[in-house]
Amino acid sequence: MKKQNDAQLGCLDSYILDNTPERIRDRYHGLLSYAQKTNFGVLDHDVVVLDTEATGLSFVHDELIQVAAARMCDGEIVDWYVTFVNPSKPIPDEVVHLTHITNDMVADAPGADEALAALVDFVGDTPVVAHNANFDRTFCTKYPAGSKLKDNIWIDSLDLARIALPRMKSHRLLDLVRAFGGPESTHRADDDVTSTCLVYRVLLAAVAQMPAELVRHIAALRSVEEWNTAFVFKSLQDENAAPLNVKGLRRRAALSSLNTLRHDAFSSSIEDVSRETLDGDGFSNDTVSRETVETSAYFTDHGDDQGRAIQSIAEDEVRAAFGGEGFVASLYPEYEMRPEQLQMSLAVNKAFSTSRNLAVEAGTGVGKSMAYLVPLAMLAKKNEITVGVATKTNALLDQLVNKELPLLSKALGVTYAPLKGFSHYLCCRKVEHFANKGPRYVTVRNNDVDQAPALAALLSFVEQTDYDDIDALKIDYRAVPRWSITTKSTECLRRKCPFFGRSCFVHGARDQAQRCDVVVTNHSLLFWDQRFDGTLLPPIRYWVVDEAHGAESEARKAFSIGTSSAMVQSLIRKLSSAEAKHNVLLRAERNLSLANEARTLFESLIAKACTDGDAFAVAAEEYCLAIKDLLYYDPQKKGRGYEYFDLWVNEEVRQGSRFKGVASCALSLIEVTEKAIKSLRDVVAYLESQEISSREQRDMALAAIELRELLDSLESMFVKSDDNQVRSVHLSRNKTQLNDALSVQPLDVGARLLETLYDSTHSVVYTSATLSVDHSFASFMNAMGLNSGEGSEADSLQVASSYNFDRNMRVFVPSDMPDPQDPAYLPTLQDFLVKLHIAQHGSILTLFTNRKEMESCFEVANPAIKEEGLRLVCQKWGVSVKGLRDDFIKDETLSLFALKSFWEGFDAPGSTLKGVVIPRLPFGLPSDPLSREREERDARAWAHYSLPAAVIDVKQAVGRLIRNSTDRGFVVLADHRLVTKYYGAKFLNSLPSRNVAIIPMEDIISEVSTGFWGSRDGGAN
Repeated sequence: MKKQNDAQLGCLDSYILDNTPERIRDRYHGLLSYAQKTNFGVLDHDVVVLDTEATGLSFVHDELIQVAAARMCDGEIVDWYVTFVNPSKPIPDEVVHLTHITNDMVADAPGADEALAALVDFVGDTPVVAHNANFDRTFCTKYPAGSKLKDNIWIDSLDLARIALPRMKSHRLLDLVRAFGGPESTHRADDDVTSTCLVYRVLLAAVAQMPAELVRHIAALRSVEEWNTAFVFKSLQDENAAPLNVKGLRRRAALSSLNTLRHDAFSSSIEDVSRETLDGDGFSNDTVSRETVETSAYFTDHGDDQGRAIQSIAEDEVRAAFGGEGFVASLYPEYEMRPEQLQMSLAVNKAFSTSRNLAVEAGTGVGKSMAYLVPLAMLAKKNEITVGVATKTNALLDQLVNKELPLLSKALGVTYAPLKGFSHYLCCRKVEHFANKGPRYVTVRNNDVDQAPALAALLSFVEQTDYDDIDALKIDYRAVPRWSITTKSTECLRRKCPFFGRSCFVHGARDQAQRCDVVVTNHSLLFWDQRFDGTLLPPIRYWVVDEAHGAESEARKAFSIGTSSAMVQSLIRKLSSAEAKHNVLLRAERNLSLANEARTLFESLIAKACTDGDAFAVAAEEYCLAIKDLLYYDPQKKGRGYEYFDLWVNEEVRQGSRFKGVASCALSLIEVTEKAIKSLRDVVAYLESQEISSREQRDMALAAIELRELLDSLESMFVKSDDNQVRSVHLSRNKTQLNDALSVQPLDVGARLLETLYDSTHSVVYTSATLSVDHSFASFMNAMGLNSGEGSEADSLQVASSYNFDRNMRVFVPSDMPDPQDPAYLPTLQDFLVKLHIAQHGSILTLFTNRKEMESCFEVANPAIKEEGLRLVCQKWGVSVKGLRDDFIKDETLSLFALKSFWEGFDAPGSTLKGVVIPRLPFGLPSDPLSREREERDARAWAHYSLPAAVIDVKQAVGRLIRNSTDRGFVVLADHRLVTKYYGAKFLNSLPSRNVAIIPMEDIISEVSTGFWGSRDGGAN
């Protein structure tokens, strides 16, 4: 029994979010035992647990096919009602596949009304429990015979799970059952009922274990009639519990995590601020200004190695780490030293030791994460400095933080912390305001959506989390938009906020980062840190940038500046609306109380600001309307095109009368914006002199910051001249929609990095599986500004994969596929895809560059493939990408037509994926403003930029196929230009496999159907 319980607990751990505090992990581990020995009174004395299956998800068009209900008394199932239901229509294939309920099974079943009449008799007036109860309740009550069930209390176990167990990775019934050791569900209603019975009592235990004040607060959010889930909290609440205090919830979480920090890295200044704000709830009197709100540094200089010698790691130490007796070997049960991994690690260590930069392409199977983490962690520990890793995707960030770094922590004692941007963390001040104000109903697509479930889950997350981000938090963001519970850097009050310090998610996370050896962040935050002069991250001098093929794009975003008509319209409301709820000036005048003498001057300043605000509104409206004049340059103004188009603002456009008209309006707007900024700052400064700290004061300060951002954008577009800039306007073709946007982006990102990143670091290592083009790093080096000046000196290294790609990957290029511009191309491609899928028996991922082409191919291919008993799905509008990924990995014969989101970062190892097809080479749009600016300045811009980018995209896509040493499969590059154009060789020479066959389509089909993909010697055919 003990082994069984230990196994169950170990299973549960795999379903709990990795950064969950131990106190919460222990709480989750005790839930099953607590549920088994506890009586929950009215909540489980007599309830009916119910589940339904239907022909689809539409309440209007779909019908029931099964109903199952179990009466549970004191934790035991005492009676059942189960029946199939005849839907009077065929059951879709995907529903048959999911539920295993066939048309034959329901042929002689009762109709919906007959089945539901019996269900009503079975249920009576007993509370009903269902997972995602709205689905079951709606399907049961839309029929006349089931309408009586509207009067029952419906307890939603999905609702409960999101509130009581916010630290679970998934709240799907299947995952919750697996986590707590229940029977495997088969997606049949009767099985799901059995699963829900177990999960429901675990969830009751989870609510019972929540802090009493939190349970009481949630119970009071709504009446049971408004929100049935409140019945659980009202039944379990302690009416004598103290009122909820959000500060108290955060203080306890912060105190519990103090011992995890690295004490040798404490900074006295942050320690003092943290202690003060941890123990006190008052506001300080720091001035709110653009300088303090927008650009004040978050970190002290502790850990900054500038000015002191750094002890490098000897090559022998790195070799020893990866040797048979080294600590890396001790981390893996079946460790085998990989020469490629050691080669990369030595190169990384050499770059650190010599203060040079490095670009490393490491093929699949090298183990590049540990290859760079080992020398990086050893350097940090030896010198007591903070080092950094930046990733492109959260998936890799989480892998490093939850897998590799915990192993290194055991071996070396290395400390580490993840760190993301402001918008990834809850703002406690906003959550507290939300909690005090209470939930409301919001309109989403003409439906009223209740905020109560989301608020309850938010408060539970606050109580169960130390400093984790909210990327894994599952609430209804339609009801509670993410921006309403997070903050921007410019919105953060810092020391004026009662949560500032360790009680704050953002600053607490940064405080931890300040004290650890390794900070793991994303590309975006790294490059924004460079834009804001190193004020967003600790002073890190040694960086590894993983997934570096995406670094240039993220750096360009960070160094770009822009504004939109929507932002301008928002500022108009803030400064000139007749309603105080929108106008920050009227709100301040109405709400702030000052002594008579102070009031007179305050009202004078407010009046001046209102006058300037009204002037701003007039000029801003004229500017927003004037922008529409640029539709003159729309090449499709007489035809039907996409909703938006991007206008490249070149010299010809700038000299045109229409742009000059817009510029004239922009100059007028710049003038009144400067006055509005000064007026707002005068009001804020006066309030500071009166030692007044208020929400209204903060709102005015933030409005001034937004005006400053608008001013900078307008000046960059219409006034300043910078040779390293690309100007463009994103225009809506709908003349009544004022949502156009200006953008000014750097032409040469490398030049900006030379001034920022390389000037402030000792060594930056870039690594990815895809950096080189035809074995050359020239394109990447140029893009990132390497070897372009002092501090940017760099070496490069291409490390071959430890996998045998020549043997395990066969690359086919159809020699007789028509050119993509040929009218015969699409029908030929459609026919080829059908034959290829049938020959392979599924398990193919086809990656398109164009949605219209993908959907056209799917319409033709799906019926033919379906006739062969195979499944094909398509990434259509509105379809969940995660759902497609999960379905593809789970079903070994499923094939998928997909777009850009599947070209990289998607792993389907083993027999799930047998083939990758790329119909068309992924060249960027020639009309893109950046591309056009490059062509203006470089006669060979396409070869220097567009071609290398397309090669890297293809390498990423091909990389989806082989994810471990035993994977085998084929790649089809179905673009005839690989055969007819000079650049075809660059694509083929850049692939990891030399096993390339340029043969007719029928020969490809023949090879695939036999399962023998030609030459195994690695030579091209």
